[in-house]
Amino acid sequence: MKRRRPDADDASSRVGRARLTWLAVSALVVLSVISMVQLLRVHRFDPSTSAEATRLVATSSAKSPYAAIADRDVRPEPPVPSLGGAGYQFTDPVFRSRMLRITDANTRPDTVGRSWGSPASPETSAWNTTSTRFFVTGDGGEQIPFDFDPRGMTASRTGNRRNPAGGLVLGFGGEPSFSFLDPDVIYGLQGADPHKIVQYRFASGEERVVHDIASCLPGIASRGAGISVAADDQRLLTYVGGDVQDLDTHVYVYDRARGCRWLNAETGQVGGEWGPPGTYEGDHGWTIHNARMAKNGKWAKITAGSGSRVGVYFWNIDTLTVIPCPVGRPTRCSGHMVMGFDHVINHRGVTDGMQVAIRPLEDLKSVRPLIVPELRPSRFVIEIHPTWNNVRPDETQPVCTEVYRTDGRVERAWDGEIICIETDGLASTVWRFAHHRSQVASFGDQPRANVSQDGRFVLFTSNWEQTLGRGPDGPRHDAFLVELTPAAAPLSTRR
Repeated sequence: MKRRRPDADDASSRVGRARLTWLAVSALVVLSVISMVQLLRVHRFDPSTSAEATRLVATSSAKSPYAAIADRDVRPEPPVPSLGGAGYQFTDPVFRSRMLRITDANTRPDTVGRSWGSPASPETSAWNTTSTRFFVTGDGGEQIPFDFDPRGMTASRTGNRRNPAGGLVLGFGGEPSFSFLDPDVIYGLQGADPHKIVQYRFASGEERVVHDIASCLPGIASRGAGISVAADDQRLLTYVGGDVQDLDTHVYVYDRARGCRWLNAETGQVGGEWGPPGTYEGDHGWTIHNARMAKNGKWAKITAGSGSRVGVYFWNIDTLTVIPCPVGRPTRCSGHMVMGFDHVINHRGVTDGMQVAIRPLEDLKSVRPLIVPELRPSRFVIEIHPTWNNVRPDETQPVCTEVYRTDGRVERAWDGEIICIETDGLASTVWRFAHHRSQVASFGDQPRANVSQDGRFVLFTSNWEQTLGRGPDGPRHDAFLVELTPAAAPLSTRR
């Protein structure tokens, strides 16, 4: 059955060296500032609108998390590199990032030819906390976990690789998500009974039921949708009520300390074991396409399936507040979106296809662009899937994405690339890491970038320009990953 698509000196000598280091760093900072001022004077440009200013800020930022190209030059794709099989390491020929092919036609020996890829939703946490394990998804709906060595950039199937399936196969209902606290735990809906929220522990192979949705909503349908996990693992969110995607009716939240809470988009009712019950203000009578939870567990983003006049809603879970965010004016909550803790990022596509913006969930009309100035000439045939699993409570970490054009061309910076975008408001840096080489003809071909929790790797899907052979359902695609080279030491994993 095909699946539904939709991170021995003494003290005095150390002090002396510290003083010298401080003086040297201070001198470099002063020289850098003087150099920047001189450049601005010589070139006489407006730093608020010039691409040259963006390059200067990108290359001179002392806080840059990545050692990567950050210019706006058009960088065409060279001839497609030839690949070895699963486990093949190589370097992107343009951006010089280390890359790894994860899967091939033999990844699951009992289903030779199957395609594999990154999760359908880039909001899914496909990586554990230490970047030592991730999972890919198969066209049969299964999830295949891999053990990963982040230093050596090697990946191998988890479990007994001598069994007929070639290793451990996870059969969650819908896509699971790794814990944000425990590297050994992943959460999902049980495949045999998708009413049950379960956690799986890799070390012991134990699956434990965390909560039964039917205990709170008896008789509700559950087809096995995706699951969201709060950063403290205290709340888990899914959506239920329908037999197929776009017909679900309830957003369902389980709080480990307080129990269940739900919102019925058809009737407008909110109920459960905690929080105020009642009917929220605003339109209802619509179905649910997708629902995700912010990392603080406070907000649910609900994408409507049908019957909605708006398209996107944000529910303050502890209250009866449901805020509409129309895809049209004035909010432009269009395109794919991803939440952090208190903010949401989307590509609005008003004046350009790469018009990416961030806004607070408390004030959805207060929009700050992340890419200034915008690329020229404008293009609107661009799709991205932002991923922000590396976000921390201060929300200053870059958001990553793939960029692909529906016409397949490379005419501007970032076309056909894996990139990360600065979010801290200090500059508009866009770091460039690799060409994903996927010619997108269907959902399966979409690269769907998925960043690790420590911000060091991106998992993505590619058909490698239709060179990966054919499977039972046509041209194959596989899972790949690229290293986001840190500027100095690996990004902090502290929370």
